[in-house]
Amino acid sequence: MLSQLPLTVTMVLVAGIVLVFHPALLLDPVFKAGLVLHAVMFSLALAVPWQRFPPAASLAVPVLDFIPVGLIRESGVETVPALGAMAVLPVVWLTSSQLYPRFGLVMSFLGPLLAVWVPLLLRGSAAGEEYGVVVLLPVLMFATGFAVHTLSASRDHQQRTLEEARGQLQAALDSSARKERLINTVVDAVGVGVLALDAGGSSTLRNQQQKRNYALAYPSPAPGREPEVHVYGRGGKELLVPEMRPERRAARGEDFSDYLVWIGENGKQRVFSTSARAIRDDGRFDGSVVTFTDVTALIEAMTAKDAFLSNVTHELRAPLTSILGYTEVLAAREDLPGDAGAMLQVIQRNGQRLQRLVTDLLTAASGSVDVRPEPADLAEIIGFSLATAVPLAGAAGVNLVNESDPQVPALIDTTRMGQVLDNLLSNAIKYSPDGGNVTVRAGATKEGVFCSVTDTGIGMKQEDLRELFTKFFRSETARKSGIPGIGLGLAITKTIVENHGGSITCTSKPGNGSTFTLTLPAIH
Repeated sequence: MLSQLPLTVTMVLVAGIVLVFHPALLLDPVFKAGLVLHAVMFSLALAVPWQRFPPAASLAVPVLDFIPVGLIRESGVETVPALGAMAVLPVVWLTSSQLYPRFGLVMSFLGPLLAVWVPLLLRGSAAGEEYGVVVLLPVLMFATGFAVHTLSASRDHQQRTLEEARGQLQAALDSSARKERLINTVVDAVGVGVLALDAGGSSTLRNQQQKRNYALAYPSPAPGREPEVHVYGRGGKELLVPEMRPERRAARGEDFSDYLVWIGENGKQRVFSTSARAIRDDGRFDGSVVTFTDVTALIEAMTAKDAFLSNVTHELRAPLTSILGYTEVLAAREDLPGDAGAMLQVIQRNGQRLQRLVTDLLTAASGSVDVRPEPADLAEIIGFSLATAVPLAGAAGVNLVNESDPQVPALIDTTRMGQVLDNLLSNAIKYSPDGGNVTVRAGATKEGVFCSVTDTGIGMKQEDLRELFTKFFRSETARKSGIPGIGLGLAITKTIVENHGGSITCTSKPGNGSTFTLTLPAIH
Protein backbone atom coordinates (compact mmCIF):
# COMPACT_ATOMS: atom_id res chain seq x y z
CA MET A 1 0.00 0.00 0.00
CA LEU A 2 2.84 2.41 0.86
CA SER A 3 4.60 1.62 -2.43
CA GLN A 4 1.37 2.23 -4.35
CA LEU A 5 0.57 5.46 -2.48
CA PRO A 6 2.90 7.79 -4.54
CA LEU A 7 1.10 6.83 -7.79
CA THR A 8 -2.30 7.22 -6.13
CA VAL A 9 -1.41 10.72 -4.90
CA THR A 10 -0.16 11.59 -8.39
CA MET A 11 -3.42 10.33 -9.93
CA VAL A 12 -5.43 12.50 -7.52
CA LEU A 13 -3.31 15.54 -8.42
CA VAL A 14 -3.73 14.82 -12.13
CA ALA A 15 -7.51 14.52 -11.69
CA GLY A 16 -7.54 17.84 -9.84
CA ILE A 17 -5.49 19.62 -12.51
CA VAL A 18 -7.69 18.21 -15.26
CA LEU A 19 -10.83 19.25 -13.38
CA VAL A 20 -9.57 22.81 -13.13
CA PHE A 21 -7.88 23.32 -16.47
CA HIS A 22 -9.29 20.63 -18.77
CA PRO A 23 -12.71 19.59 -17.42
CA ALA A 24 -13.71 18.13 -20.78
CA LEU A 25 -11.06 15.43 -20.34
CA LEU A 26 -12.97 14.02 -17.38
CA LEU A 27 -15.77 13.04 -19.77
CA ASP A 28 -13.39 10.89 -21.78
CA PRO A 29 -14.33 7.23 -21.05
CA VAL A 30 -10.69 6.12 -21.46
CA PHE A 31 -9.53 8.67 -18.88
CA LYS A 32 -12.29 7.61 -16.49
CA ALA A 33 -11.43 3.96 -17.07
CA GLY A 34 -7.80 4.68 -16.13
CA LEU A 35 -8.83 6.39 -12.89
CA VAL A 36 -11.26 3.63 -11.95
CA LEU A 37 -8.75 0.91 -12.74
CA HIS A 38 -6.11 2.60 -10.58
CA ALA A 39 -8.64 2.95 -7.74
CA VAL A 40 -9.21 -0.80 -7.99
CA MET A 41 -5.43 -1.40 -7.90
CA PHE A 42 -5.03 0.78 -4.79
CA SER A 43 -7.91 -1.07 -3.09
CA LEU A 44 -6.21 -4.39 -3.85
CA ALA A 45 -2.90 -3.08 -2.48
CA LEU A 46 -4.70 -2.07 0.68
CA ALA A 47 -7.03 -5.03 1.17
CA VAL A 48 -5.12 -8.11 0.02
CA PRO A 49 -3.24 -9.91 2.89
CA TRP A 50 0.09 -9.88 1.06
CA GLN A 51 1.91 -11.45 4.04
CA ARG A 52 0.26 -14.75 3.13
CA PHE A 53 1.83 -14.76 -0.34
CA PRO A 54 5.47 -14.93 -1.44
CA PRO A 55 7.17 -11.49 -1.48
CA ALA A 56 7.41 -11.52 -5.31
CA ALA A 57 3.59 -11.64 -5.59
CA SER A 58 3.42 -7.96 -4.72
CA LEU A 59 5.22 -7.12 -8.00
CA ALA A 60 1.96 -7.81 -9.82
CA VAL A 61 0.71 -4.42 -8.63
CA PRO A 62 3.39 -2.21 -10.34
CA VAL A 63 3.22 -4.38 -13.49
CA LEU A 64 -0.57 -3.83 -13.71
CA ASP A 65 -0.08 -0.12 -12.92
CA PHE A 66 1.21 0.39 -16.48
CA ILE A 67 -2.36 -0.24 -17.76
CA PRO A 68 -4.10 2.73 -16.00
CA VAL A 69 -1.04 4.89 -16.69
CA GLY A 70 -1.25 3.97 -20.40
CA LEU A 71 -5.04 4.67 -20.50
CA ILE A 72 -4.70 8.08 -18.84
CA ARG A 73 -1.74 9.03 -21.06
CA GLU A 74 -3.62 7.93 -24.19
CA SER A 75 -6.69 9.97 -23.31
CA GLY A 76 -4.75 13.15 -22.48
CA VAL A 77 -1.65 12.90 -24.63
CA GLU A 78 -2.65 15.89 -26.70
CA THR A 79 -3.97 17.96 -23.80
CA VAL A 80 -1.38 17.09 -21.11
CA PRO A 81 1.63 15.46 -22.84
CA ALA A 82 3.54 14.87 -19.57
CA LEU A 83 1.02 12.29 -18.30
CA GLY A 84 3.24 9.47 -19.56
CA ALA A 85 5.88 10.42 -17.00
CA MET A 86 3.72 8.75 -14.35
CA ALA A 87 5.18 5.45 -15.60
CA VAL A 88 8.31 6.29 -13.63
CA LEU A 89 6.56 5.41 -10.34
CA PRO A 90 5.90 1.69 -11.07
CA VAL A 91 9.35 1.58 -12.71
CA VAL A 92 10.96 2.79 -9.45
CA TRP A 93 8.95 0.24 -7.46
CA LEU A 94 10.01 -2.65 -9.74
CA THR A 95 13.70 -1.80 -9.87
CA SER A 96 14.15 -0.80 -6.22
CA SER A 97 12.55 -3.95 -4.78
CA GLN A 98 15.59 -6.13 -5.70
CA LEU A 99 13.28 -9.17 -5.64
CA TYR A 100 13.85 -10.08 -9.30
CA PRO A 101 16.42 -7.53 -10.58
CA ARG A 102 16.44 -8.71 -14.22
CA PHE A 103 12.64 -8.91 -14.40
CA GLY A 104 12.39 -5.41 -12.94
CA LEU A 105 14.81 -3.98 -15.53
CA VAL A 106 13.02 -5.70 -18.42
CA MET A 107 9.62 -4.45 -17.22
CA SER A 108 11.01 -0.93 -16.76
CA PHE A 109 11.39 -0.91 -20.54
CA LEU A 110 8.51 -3.13 -21.72
CA GLY A 111 5.90 -1.63 -19.36
CA PRO A 112 6.21 1.96 -20.66
CA LEU A 113 6.70 0.63 -24.21
CA LEU A 114 3.43 -1.32 -24.15
CA ALA A 115 1.65 1.52 -22.33
CA VAL A 116 2.20 3.76 -25.35
CA TRP A 117 2.58 1.19 -28.15
CA VAL A 118 -0.66 -0.74 -27.67
CA PRO A 119 -2.96 2.34 -27.81
CA LEU A 120 -1.00 3.56 -30.81
CA LEU A 121 -1.54 0.29 -32.66
CA LEU A 122 -5.21 0.23 -31.72
CA ARG A 123 -5.69 3.74 -33.16
CA GLY A 124 -3.70 2.82 -36.24
CA SER A 125 -1.78 6.10 -36.26
CA ALA A 126 0.93 6.56 -38.82
CA ALA A 127 2.44 9.81 -37.54
CA GLY A 128 6.19 9.46 -37.27
CA GLU A 129 6.57 11.74 -34.24
CA GLU A 130 4.27 9.50 -32.20
CA TYR A 131 6.49 6.50 -32.86
CA GLY A 132 9.45 8.58 -31.77
CA VAL A 133 7.73 9.09 -28.41
CA VAL A 134 7.07 5.34 -28.27
CA VAL A 135 10.84 4.74 -28.38
CA LEU A 136 11.98 7.73 -26.31
CA LEU A 137 9.70 7.23 -23.30
CA PRO A 138 10.61 3.54 -22.69
CA VAL A 139 14.31 4.38 -23.08
CA LEU A 140 14.02 7.17 -20.50
CA MET A 141 12.09 4.89 -18.15
CA PHE A 142 14.68 2.12 -18.59
CA ALA A 143 17.52 4.55 -17.86
CA THR A 144 15.67 5.72 -14.74
CA GLY A 145 15.02 2.14 -13.69
CA PHE A 146 18.64 1.17 -14.21
CA ALA A 147 19.81 4.09 -12.07
CA VAL A 148 17.34 3.18 -9.33
CA HIS A 149 18.39 -0.47 -9.54
CA THR A 150 22.07 0.46 -9.18
CA LEU A 151 21.42 2.70 -6.21
CA SER A 152 19.19 0.11 -4.58
CA ALA A 153 21.76 -2.64 -5.12
CA SER A 154 24.44 -0.42 -3.58
CA ARG A 155 22.14 0.40 -0.68
CA ASP A 156 21.34 -3.28 -0.12
CA HIS A 157 25.01 -4.19 -0.29
CA GLN A 158 25.82 -1.55 2.30
CA GLN A 159 22.93 -2.78 4.39
CA ARG A 160 24.20 -6.36 4.24
CA THR A 161 27.71 -5.20 5.08
CA LEU A 162 26.38 -3.24 8.04
CA GLU A 163 24.32 -6.22 9.17
CA GLU A 164 27.36 -8.50 8.94
CA ALA A 165 29.46 -5.96 10.85
CA ARG A 166 26.66 -5.63 13.39
CA GLY A 167 26.50 -9.42 13.72
CA GLN A 168 30.26 -9.66 14.19
CA LEU A 169 30.18 -6.81 16.70
CA GLN A 170 27.33 -8.45 18.58
CA ALA A 171 29.21 -11.76 18.60
CA ALA A 172 32.31 -9.97 19.92
CA LEU A 173 30.24 -8.24 22.58
CA ASP A 174 28.64 -11.54 23.59
CA SER A 175 32.06 -13.19 23.74
CA SER A 176 33.42 -10.28 25.76
CA ALA A 177 30.46 -10.50 28.12
CA ARG A 178 31.02 -14.25 28.57
CA LYS A 179 34.72 -13.69 29.27
CA GLU A 180 33.88 -10.91 31.72
CA ARG A 181 31.46 -13.19 33.57
CA LEU A 182 34.11 -15.94 33.59
CA ILE A 183 36.77 -13.56 34.93
CA ASN A 184 34.42 -12.22 37.60
CA THR A 185 33.51 -15.77 38.63
CA VAL A 186 37.16 -16.81 38.79
CA VAL A 187 38.34 -13.79 40.78
CA ASP A 188 35.40 -14.18 43.17
CA ALA A 189 36.20 -17.88 43.63
CA VAL A 190 39.83 -17.39 44.69
CA GLY A 191 40.63 -16.64 48.30
CA VAL A 192 42.92 -13.75 47.36
CA GLY A 193 41.77 -10.14 47.23
CA VAL A 194 42.07 -8.77 43.68
CA LEU A 195 41.92 -5.05 42.88
CA ALA A 196 42.22 -3.63 39.34
CA LEU A 197 42.93 0.05 38.77
CA ASP A 198 42.74 2.16 35.62
CA ALA A 199 45.35 4.67 34.48
CA GLY A 200 43.80 7.33 36.71
CA GLY A 201 43.96 5.15 39.83
CA SER A 202 40.20 4.45 39.98
CA SER A 203 38.99 0.95 40.78
CA THR A 204 37.66 -1.01 37.80
CA LEU A 205 37.38 -4.42 39.48
CA ARG A 206 37.22 -5.56 43.09
CA ASN A 207 36.36 -9.17 43.90
CA GLN A 208 34.31 -10.30 46.89
CA GLN A 209 37.37 -11.08 49.02
CA GLN A 210 38.77 -7.61 48.38
CA LYS A 211 35.43 -6.04 49.29
CA ARG A 212 35.72 -7.77 52.68
CA ASN A 213 39.31 -6.55 53.01
CA TYR A 214 38.15 -3.03 52.12
CA ALA A 215 35.46 -3.16 54.81
CA LEU A 216 38.16 -4.20 57.30
CA ALA A 217 40.41 -1.30 56.30
CA TYR A 218 37.68 1.34 55.95
CA PRO A 219 34.83 0.46 58.33
CA SER A 220 31.61 2.45 58.16
CA PRO A 221 31.85 5.31 60.66
CA ALA A 222 29.34 5.84 63.43
CA PRO A 223 26.88 8.70 62.86
CA GLY A 224 28.58 12.04 63.35
CA ARG A 225 32.11 10.60 63.27
CA GLU A 226 34.85 10.92 60.68
CA PRO A 227 35.70 7.74 58.72
CA GLU A 228 38.78 5.91 60.04
CA VAL A 229 41.54 4.16 58.10
CA HIS A 230 43.08 0.99 59.49
CA VAL A 231 46.06 0.19 57.26
CA TYR A 232 49.29 -0.27 59.19
CA GLY A 233 52.94 -1.09 58.61
CA ARG A 234 55.90 -1.99 60.86
CA GLY A 235 54.31 -4.93 62.59
CA GLY A 236 50.84 -3.39 62.71
CA LYS A 237 51.81 -0.56 65.06
CA GLU A 238 52.13 2.49 62.80
CA LEU A 239 49.50 3.81 60.40
CA LEU A 240 50.74 3.80 56.82
CA VAL A 241 50.88 7.22 55.21
CA PRO A 242 48.49 7.34 52.21
CA GLU A 243 51.34 7.39 49.68
CA MET A 244 52.66 4.05 50.99
CA ARG A 245 49.38 2.13 50.84
CA PRO A 246 49.48 -0.66 48.24
CA GLU A 247 46.76 0.78 45.99
CA ARG A 248 48.45 4.22 45.96
CA ARG A 249 51.81 2.69 45.05
CA ALA A 250 50.17 0.64 42.28
CA ALA A 251 48.37 3.74 40.95
CA ARG A 252 51.79 5.37 40.50
CA GLY A 253 52.85 2.48 38.26
CA GLU A 254 55.07 0.70 40.81
CA ASP A 255 55.66 -3.06 40.64
CA PHE A 256 56.24 -4.78 43.99
CA SER A 257 55.94 -8.19 45.64
CA ASP A 258 55.34 -9.44 49.19
CA TYR A 259 54.75 -5.95 50.59
CA LEU A 260 53.34 -6.62 54.08
CA VAL A 261 50.51 -4.50 55.48
CA TRP A 262 48.37 -4.95 58.58
CA ILE A 263 44.67 -4.20 58.02
CA GLY A 264 42.01 -3.76 60.67
CA GLU A 265 41.61 -2.33 64.15
CA ASN A 266 44.03 -3.33 66.90
CA GLY A 267 43.17 -6.79 68.16
CA LYS A 268 41.34 -7.65 64.92
CA GLN A 269 44.16 -7.13 62.48
CA ARG A 270 44.91 -9.38 59.55
CA VAL A 271 48.29 -9.44 57.83
CA PHE A 272 48.34 -9.27 54.02
CA SER A 273 51.13 -9.85 51.57
CA THR A 274 50.44 -7.48 48.68
CA SER A 275 51.83 -7.55 45.14
CA ALA A 276 51.22 -5.25 42.17
CA ARG A 277 51.89 -5.48 38.46
CA ALA A 278 51.46 -2.51 36.12
CA ILE A 279 49.53 -2.87 32.84
CA ARG A 280 51.36 -1.17 29.99
CA ASP A 281 50.26 -0.38 26.44
CA ASP A 282 53.29 0.29 24.20
CA GLY A 283 55.22 1.41 27.28
CA ARG A 284 52.43 3.71 28.49
CA PHE A 285 51.00 3.06 31.97
CA ASP A 286 47.41 1.83 31.51
CA GLY A 287 46.47 0.61 34.99
CA SER A 288 47.53 -1.95 37.54
CA VAL A 289 46.42 -5.15 39.29
CA VAL A 290 46.98 -5.55 43.04
CA THR A 291 46.57 -8.79 45.00
CA PHE A 292 46.06 -9.11 48.76
CA THR A 293 46.98 -12.52 50.24
CA ASP A 294 46.07 -13.17 53.87
CA VAL A 295 49.26 -14.44 55.56
CA THR A 296 48.14 -13.88 59.16
CA ALA A 297 48.49 -17.56 60.09
CA LEU A 298 51.94 -17.74 58.47
CA ILE A 299 53.18 -14.62 60.29
CA GLU A 300 51.85 -15.92 63.59
CA ALA A 301 53.53 -19.28 63.00
CA MET A 302 56.86 -17.63 62.11
CA THR A 303 56.64 -15.39 65.18
CA ALA A 304 55.91 -18.40 67.39
CA LYS A 305 58.79 -20.32 65.80
CA ASP A 306 61.25 -17.47 66.29
CA ALA A 307 60.11 -17.02 69.89
CA PHE A 308 60.53 -20.74 70.51
CA LEU A 309 64.03 -20.79 68.99
CA SER A 310 65.05 -17.72 70.94
CA ASN A 311 63.79 -19.12 74.26
CA VAL A 312 65.27 -22.57 73.73
CA THR A 313 68.68 -21.32 72.62
CA HIS A 314 68.88 -18.85 75.50
CA GLU A 315 68.10 -21.66 77.92
CA LEU A 316 70.78 -23.88 76.33
CA ARG A 317 73.47 -21.22 76.28
CA ALA A 318 73.92 -20.89 80.05
CA PRO A 319 74.50 -24.58 80.83
CA LEU A 320 76.74 -24.94 77.75
CA THR A 321 78.93 -22.08 78.93
CA SER A 322 79.32 -23.82 82.31
CA ILE A 323 80.08 -27.19 80.71
CA LEU A 324 82.78 -25.74 78.47
CA GLY A 325 84.24 -23.64 81.27
CA TYR A 326 84.59 -26.55 83.69
CA THR A 327 85.86 -28.76 80.87
CA GLU A 328 88.71 -26.30 80.28
CA VAL A 329 89.47 -26.22 84.04
CA LEU A 330 89.60 -30.01 84.19
CA ALA A 331 91.72 -30.27 81.06
CA ALA A 332 94.30 -27.93 82.63
CA ARG A 333 94.91 -30.26 85.58
CA GLU A 334 97.97 -32.49 85.52
CA ASP A 335 96.69 -35.22 87.82
CA LEU A 336 94.10 -36.65 85.43
CA PRO A 337 94.00 -40.39 84.72
CA GLY A 338 95.55 -41.51 81.42
CA ASP A 339 92.33 -41.64 79.33
CA ALA A 340 90.55 -38.70 81.01
CA GLY A 341 92.29 -36.12 78.79
CA ALA A 342 91.00 -37.76 75.63
CA MET A 343 87.50 -37.96 77.08
CA LEU A 344 87.60 -34.28 78.03
CA GLN A 345 88.66 -33.38 74.47
CA VAL A 346 85.61 -35.25 73.13
CA ILE A 347 83.37 -33.39 75.59
CA GLN A 348 84.97 -30.04 74.70
CA ARG A 349 84.77 -30.63 70.92
CA ASN A 350 81.11 -31.62 71.02
CA GLY A 351 80.32 -28.83 73.46
CA GLN A 352 81.90 -26.29 71.11
CA ARG A 353 79.92 -27.77 68.21
CA LEU A 354 76.72 -27.49 70.22
CA GLN A 355 77.64 -23.92 71.17
CA ARG A 356 78.09 -23.00 67.49
CA LEU A 357 74.71 -24.57 66.78
CA VAL A 358 73.08 -22.54 69.55
CA THR A 359 74.74 -19.37 68.23
CA ASP A 360 73.41 -20.09 64.74
CA LEU A 361 69.92 -20.64 66.12
CA LEU A 362 70.06 -17.37 68.01
CA THR A 363 71.22 -15.54 64.89
CA ALA A 364 68.43 -17.11 62.83
CA ALA A 365 65.82 -16.27 65.46
CA SER A 366 66.90 -12.63 65.65
CA GLY A 367 66.54 -12.28 61.86
CA SER A 368 69.45 -9.83 61.67
CA VAL A 369 73.23 -9.82 61.91
CA ASP A 370 75.12 -6.81 63.20
CA VAL A 371 77.96 -5.91 60.80
CA ARG A 372 80.55 -3.19 61.47
CA PRO A 373 82.86 -2.95 58.46
CA GLU A 374 86.31 -1.44 58.68
CA PRO A 375 89.41 -1.52 56.42
CA ALA A 376 91.12 -4.92 56.74
CA ASP A 377 93.09 -7.49 54.75
CA LEU A 378 90.80 -10.31 53.59
CA ALA A 379 93.85 -12.46 52.74
CA GLU A 380 94.90 -12.41 56.41
CA ILE A 381 91.44 -13.56 57.54
CA ILE A 382 91.53 -16.36 54.95
CA GLY A 383 94.89 -17.48 56.40
CA PHE A 384 93.47 -17.60 59.95
CA SER A 385 90.40 -19.59 58.82
CA LEU A 386 92.56 -22.08 56.87
CA ALA A 387 94.81 -22.58 59.88
CA THR A 388 91.76 -23.25 62.06
CA ALA A 389 90.40 -25.76 59.54
CA VAL A 390 93.64 -27.78 59.28
CA PRO A 391 92.75 -30.35 62.00
CA LEU A 392 89.29 -30.96 60.52
CA ALA A 393 90.73 -31.25 57.00
CA GLY A 394 93.44 -33.63 58.18
CA ALA A 395 90.92 -35.92 59.83
CA ALA A 396 88.86 -35.99 56.61
CA GLY A 397 91.85 -36.48 54.33
CA VAL A 398 91.20 -33.16 52.56
CA ASN A 399 94.04 -31.05 51.17
CA LEU A 400 93.64 -27.28 51.73
CA VAL A 401 94.95 -25.01 48.94
CA ASN A 402 95.26 -21.22 49.21
CA GLU A 403 95.47 -19.42 45.83
CA SER A 404 94.54 -15.98 47.15
CA ASP A 405 96.49 -12.82 46.39
CA PRO A 406 99.05 -11.91 49.09
CA GLN A 407 97.00 -8.88 50.07
CA VAL A 408 93.29 -8.24 49.47
CA PRO A 409 92.23 -4.90 50.99
CA ALA A 410 88.52 -4.85 51.84
CA LEU A 411 85.99 -2.97 53.97
CA ILE A 412 84.72 -5.79 56.22
CA ASP A 413 83.75 -6.83 59.71
CA THR A 414 86.67 -9.16 60.43
CA THR A 415 84.77 -11.25 63.00
CA ARG A 416 81.74 -11.76 60.78
CA MET A 417 83.85 -12.41 57.68
CA GLY A 418 85.82 -14.99 59.65
CA GLN A 419 82.46 -16.62 60.50
CA VAL A 420 81.60 -16.69 56.77
CA LEU A 421 84.90 -18.33 55.81
CA ASP A 422 84.71 -20.82 58.68
CA ASN A 423 81.21 -21.84 57.51
CA LEU A 424 82.26 -22.24 53.88
CA LEU A 425 85.46 -24.16 54.72
CA SER A 426 83.66 -26.37 57.24
CA ASN A 427 80.99 -27.25 54.65
CA ALA A 428 83.57 -27.86 51.91
CA ILE A 429 85.47 -30.28 54.13
CA LYS A 430 82.34 -31.90 55.55
CA TYR A 431 80.85 -32.59 52.10
CA SER A 432 84.12 -34.08 50.77
CA PRO A 433 83.96 -37.41 52.64
CA ASP A 434 86.34 -39.14 50.23
CA GLY A 435 89.10 -36.55 50.56
CA GLY A 436 90.13 -34.32 47.69
CA ASN A 437 91.02 -30.63 47.54
CA VAL A 438 89.44 -27.48 48.97
CA THR A 439 90.77 -24.40 47.18
CA VAL A 440 90.36 -20.79 48.33
CA ARG A 441 90.86 -17.94 45.88
CA ALA A 442 90.57 -14.22 46.59
CA GLY A 443 91.54 -11.01 44.86
CA ALA A 444 90.52 -7.51 43.88
CA THR A 445 88.96 -6.31 40.63
CA LYS A 446 87.68 -2.94 39.35
CA GLU A 447 84.21 -3.84 40.55
CA GLY A 448 85.26 -4.96 44.04
CA VAL A 449 86.62 -7.91 46.00
CA PHE A 450 85.90 -11.58 45.35
CA CYS A 451 86.51 -14.76 47.33
CA SER A 452 85.65 -18.32 46.30
CA VAL A 453 85.78 -21.69 48.06
CA THR A 454 85.85 -24.73 45.75
CA ASP A 455 85.64 -28.36 46.81
CA THR A 456 85.74 -31.67 44.94
CA GLY A 457 83.01 -33.27 47.03
CA ILE A 458 79.57 -34.74 46.45
CA GLY A 459 78.01 -31.64 44.79
CA MET A 460 74.29 -30.82 44.44
CA LYS A 461 71.45 -30.95 41.94
CA GLN A 462 70.33 -27.76 40.15
CA GLU A 463 66.92 -27.74 41.87
CA ASP A 464 68.67 -27.73 45.27
CA LEU A 465 70.63 -24.58 44.40
CA ARG A 466 67.44 -22.48 44.28
CA GLU A 467 66.75 -23.14 47.99
CA LEU A 468 70.36 -23.45 49.17
CA PHE A 469 70.45 -20.24 51.23
CA THR A 470 67.02 -20.75 52.83
CA LYS A 471 66.83 -21.33 56.59
CA PHE A 472 66.76 -25.01 57.60
CA PHE A 473 67.12 -26.23 54.02
CA ARG A 474 69.32 -29.24 53.33
CA SER A 475 69.82 -30.76 49.90
CA GLU A 476 68.60 -34.25 49.14
CA THR A 477 72.20 -35.39 48.63
CA ALA A 478 73.22 -34.06 52.05
CA ARG A 479 70.27 -35.73 53.77
CA LYS A 480 70.99 -39.09 52.16
CA SER A 481 74.71 -38.88 53.00
CA GLY A 482 73.99 -38.81 56.74
CA ILE A 483 76.28 -35.78 57.21
CA PRO A 484 75.06 -33.81 60.26
CA GLY A 485 73.67 -30.29 59.97
CA ILE A 486 70.47 -28.25 60.38
CA GLY A 487 70.69 -25.91 57.38
CA LEU A 488 71.41 -22.59 59.08
CA GLY A 489 75.06 -21.92 58.24
CA LEU A 490 74.53 -20.83 54.63
CA ALA A 491 71.47 -18.73 55.47
CA ILE A 492 73.52 -16.82 58.07
CA THR A 493 76.46 -16.59 55.66
CA LYS A 494 74.23 -15.00 53.02
CA THR A 495 72.87 -12.48 55.55
CA ILE A 496 76.37 -11.47 56.63
CA VAL A 497 77.58 -11.04 53.04
CA GLU A 498 74.51 -9.02 52.02
CA ASN A 499 74.84 -6.82 55.10
CA HIS A 500 78.32 -5.98 53.78
CA GLY A 501 76.63 -4.84 50.55
CA GLY A 502 77.83 -7.92 48.68
CA SER A 503 76.37 -11.12 47.24
CA ILE A 504 77.06 -14.86 47.30
CA THR A 505 76.37 -17.49 44.65
CA CYS A 506 76.95 -21.20 44.20
CA THR A 507 77.62 -23.44 41.21
CA SER A 508 77.57 -27.21 41.60
CA LYS A 509 77.12 -30.54 39.85
CA PRO A 510 76.38 -33.89 41.52
CA GLY A 511 79.64 -35.76 42.03
CA ASN A 512 81.79 -32.83 40.81
CA GLY A 513 81.91 -30.61 43.87
CA SER A 514 80.70 -27.06 44.48
CA THR A 515 82.04 -23.51 44.26
CA PHE A 516 80.79 -20.72 46.53
CA THR A 517 81.71 -17.23 45.35
CA LEU A 518 81.14 -14.06 47.33
CA THR A 519 81.69 -10.52 46.04
CA LEU A 520 82.12 -7.38 48.15
CA PRO A 521 82.14 -3.69 47.19
CA ALA A 522 85.49 -2.07 46.48
CA ILE A 523 87.05 0.31 48.98
CA HIS A 524 86.54 3.97 47.97
